[in-house]
Amino acid sequence: MKPILCCLLWLCLAAVAVHSQHFVAQDEVQSYTKVGQQVPAFSVTTLDGTQLKIADLKGKVVFVNFWATWCGPCWEELPRLEKEVWQKYKSSTDFVMVAIARQQSDEEIAAFRKEYGLSFPMAADPQREVYKLFGKAGIPRGYVVGTDGKILYQSIGYDPDEFDRMKKVIEKALAKAEKAKGASDVSRRPTTL
Repeated sequence: MKPILCCLLWLCLAAVAVHSQHFVAQDEVQSYTKVGQQVPAFSVTTLDGTQLKIADLKGKVVFVNFWATWCGPCWEELPRLEKEVWQKYKSSTDFVMVAIARQQSDEEIAAFRKEYGLSFPMAADPQREVYKLFGKAGIPRGYVVGTDGKILYQSIGYDPDEFDRMKKVIEKALAKAEKAKGASDVSRRPTTL
């Protein structure tokens, strides 16, 4: 009977350990970026063949997510990204999103995307070429980049409350972009005397 109890205890401890990995404090995982700095220069090619260069996206609010098909916390986050971020903002000309799969191939992520009904842009990063610009370890990772190309928000891991904070940052950044666009449209109108 003792081996069974030991096994059960080990399984309980493993479950607690896995659950505690859903959100990783940023000081526990090495990050090469911080809020307020310019986002690292990178480019990726999405599954549909579109090349995204972060430098070309200035003037837009950009959400970058790093994930993997084997990552349990990513499985929790990705459906929320689909429903609460992508579906809400995909029609905005001021918003761009890309989910970059760390150490994965196009084929792996295309199959995963289809199986889970995800429609947001995805790109493979099989050699960690893009990921290594942001950090050494830890996924999912999320970044909100402002219209000026600076990081407004970053997180490592998945936590429902932290996800809600990220959504508020996106919403605020898009409102600011829309307001700025409206102000520039007004300044371009001809004046009448």
